[in-house]
Amino acid sequence: MSLDVLSDLGPVQDAYYWRLPYACIIADYVWPGIVMSPKRINDIKDMQFDERDVVIVSYPKSGTTWMAELVSALNYSGDTDKLTKLRQDERVPWLELDNSYWWIKAFFRFSWLFGESKKDEAPKDNRCHDIGTKHRLCFTHLPLELLPKSILEGKCKVIYVARNPKDNAVSFFHFHRMARFLGLQKIDWNDFFALYYTGSVYCGSWFEHVLGYWNLAKKYPESVKFVKYEDMKDDFPGIVTEIADFLKIDLTPAQTNKVLTHCHFDSMKNNKMANRDTVWLFNQKISKFMRKGAVGDWKNYFTFVQSELFDELYKEKMAGSGLDFKFE
Repeated sequence: MSLDVLSDLGPVQDAYYWRLPYACIIADYVWPGIVMSPKRINDIKDMQFDERDVVIVSYPKSGTTWMAELVSALNYSGDTDKLTKLRQDERVPWLELDNSYWWIKAFFRFSWLFGESKKDEAPKDNRCHDIGTKHRLCFTHLPLELLPKSILEGKCKVIYVARNPKDNAVSFFHFHRMARFLGLQKIDWNDFFALYYTGSVYCGSWFEHVLGYWNLAKKYPESVKFVKYEDMKDDFPGIVTEIADFLKIDLTPAQTNKVLTHCHFDSMKNNKMANRDTVWLFNQKISKFMRKGAVGDWKNYFTFVQSELFDELYKEKMAGSGLDFKFE
């Protein structure tokens, strides 16, 4: 890779923004306006969250779907049969999705055409609280500063899942190619690396996003749980126990086993209610929404120069944070 692209990012950035549908700038971040709006972001700031709420947060492609299915399974007390009858995006709605757009309304009204679920409208405030469950659930990719005051003050439960940035970059690269709401970006890896390295992509800098929530977790350890994707891969049963304890949900051994079986990564890849197979926002003929999930896949993409350059950035940004990740 030539480093010239880092010093002259303009053309690459312009092409990226041009393909991003209805791109808009909110709080110095670029957003896909086809699913989000300035009004929706402002409305979120006024929302009230309390002890009923669990907000799952991540930088995109960090294990959000995996964590959302786990939390959803716990919220249903291990009754995973119920999870097979309702899409995950209805059980754990996307907080910043603007449901006022007619195409979003149409999707929910006619969702039975795309899958087994028959819910005819989006959740009113993008939080789902089904009868018989303990918590209202939602997920978001918003950076810390765009969240409502009640979340920032630790009034609800927040579960943040983070993935090492090299693997995250590769997964985000493929996500940009298959996500319709990101414009099905026709971009090569070298150009995407330059955008990711400089934080010039949807959701901005990985470092700013992750470190913001890492500091929030240190401030409110009883309310904010910080989980590493790599730990989920290494010891998923241990993570299930940690999350259940964090949410104060008691399961029997039989219920726990059902959760473990249902939420195993390989099971998730074949679960159409969770892997977004039935959601129009993604073209999974280009790339699967849940792809490899492997730790260390970045080695198949990063050149030596890119790896060295990123290692220097990582060392600089993470210095003094007390946070580190496994890269293989």
